[in-house]
Amino acid sequence: MGTRTTQQRILQAALEMFNEHGTAAISSNRIAERCGISKGNLQYHFANKRDIVSALFQMAVDEMDGGWYRDHLAPTLEHMAAMFVRQLQLILKYRFFYRELADLLRQDPHLRSRYAHNRERRLRDLEKFMSTLGACGLMRLPQEGHRLRSIVDITWIISENWLNYTEFHDRELNTATILEGYNEILEVLRPHLCVDPVKITQESYRTIERLVPRAPRPPVAAPLWGAQPDALGQPA
Repeated sequence: MGTRTTQQRILQAALEMFNEHGTAAISSNRIAERCGISKGNLQYHFANKRDIVSALFQMAVDEMDGGWYRDHLAPTLEHMAAMFVRQLQLILKYRFFYRELADLLRQDPHLRSRYAHNRERRLRDLEKFMSTLGACGLMRLPQEGHRLRSIVDITWIISENWLNYTEFHDRELNTATILEGYNEILEVLRPHLCVDPVKITQESYRTIERLVPRAPRPPVAAPLWGAQPDALGQPA
């Protein structure tokens, strides 16, 4: 079995076990047993569990680098909803990392530095995306750069922590909970948007349901910004 194939088996096994049980409960021995290899073989590829966590983080970064930095080339509000779904799906895939983020970064200064660098890249890219929305007449952006960064920071904090928030309330990540999270972001952006809020809500529902087609529709709730829900909980 090739080195690359063995490494991928180790990382996939570790990801599944970390997601299910957390990193503290999973030893290198258990990962090796799951892969059907010796501990020595595992340590040939990854010296310790910290190296495995670091490699899994790099996998997540590689997925981001695969297309996330072209978002400003598609500056629409529908694409903004798709970006939110995409980030939640990535967080779900690597959920152990985001559940244990503070502890993992505290334990590994190098990982903390890499995470901070990647986060700053993402925030700058989101600033570029919102600036492009402004240039297209879809947003009224504040003139002060620090205010735009504050808006970006808030939306990032919501999206990065929304899965943990839903899990805390024993809820699954589905269309309903994704829409609730996205509605929180829209509330932050509402004073800066130049389009009809009812239209934004309708298009967000359609975009998110298209990307999460098997999940149930959200329950009937208080309408957003005056939109009247139909019998399925969709704005009319």
